[in-house]
Amino acid sequence: MDIIFYNILVAILVILVGYIFGSIPNGIWIGKVFFHKDPRDFGSGNSGGTNVGRVFGKKVGVIVILLDAIKAVLPLYLTWLFLIRVPLYNNLPLMPDIITKYSGYDISGYAITWPVYWLSIIGSSLGHCYPLFFGFNGGKNVAVYYGVAISAGWLFGIIPGLFFFLILKIKKWVSLASVSGAWFSVLLSWIWAILLETHVLVGANVYLCSYGPGLECNYVFALVMTFGATILTIKHRSNFERIKNGTESKIKWMK
Repeated sequence: MDIIFYNILVAILVILVGYIFGSIPNGIWIGKVFFHKDPRDFGSGNSGGTNVGRVFGKKVGVIVILLDAIKAVLPLYLTWLFLIRVPLYNNLPLMPDIITKYSGYDISGYAITWPVYWLSIIGSSLGHCYPLFFGFNGGKNVAVYYGVAISAGWLFGIIPGLFFFLILKIKKWVSLASVSGAWFSVLLSWIWAILLETHVLVGANVYLCSYGPGLECNYVFALVMTFGATILTIKHRSNFERIKNGTESKIKWMK
């Protein structure tokens, strides 16, 4: 099978896997099963954890946020493991792991040499915001985005997370904090990708931002994070309109 075909086919399949997982409507199912209500009929009209928390209580909202993050992280790591472990091409996995790639080994025998597994996040983001189930009306991509960012590395998730809480403390708007933190994460992802691709980072420094050898945070990662932040921003258009009009609700639990 032609290598180009392998790359195209795997890319499509990875996106589809992410979309199927992302389409799992945790907020809607929990609302209908335990409260006999659809959270989209209340508050901001979406099924994300923030609105679910407003409608059904903070604990339920936190549970939905965690489940939504997991449904994005799970397909990412499943596709990553499959691609670097299962021998499907010339008795090799379809792609090399990051240690092999950045240790000077010959990787010409692999069918795929770029981190195609990141495309699952495109699918997860689209699935979460426009789910296959329940009329393509889902959440706003916040839990999915931050779940992936945190799983990718402390630089992309934890530091922007602290920035999120800083904006939240100052302005008290979850929407503004979510969008601001996401774009801060995008900025860091591009800085890291440039350092990686220009070989400023070598050896063990390649893993400096992550939790050990694993995911490759290069240009593909930065592009996917940009895509996710763009969808997140688009889904918050109504929030920004309310901020402009002075009608956006503010949190009360942080002083």
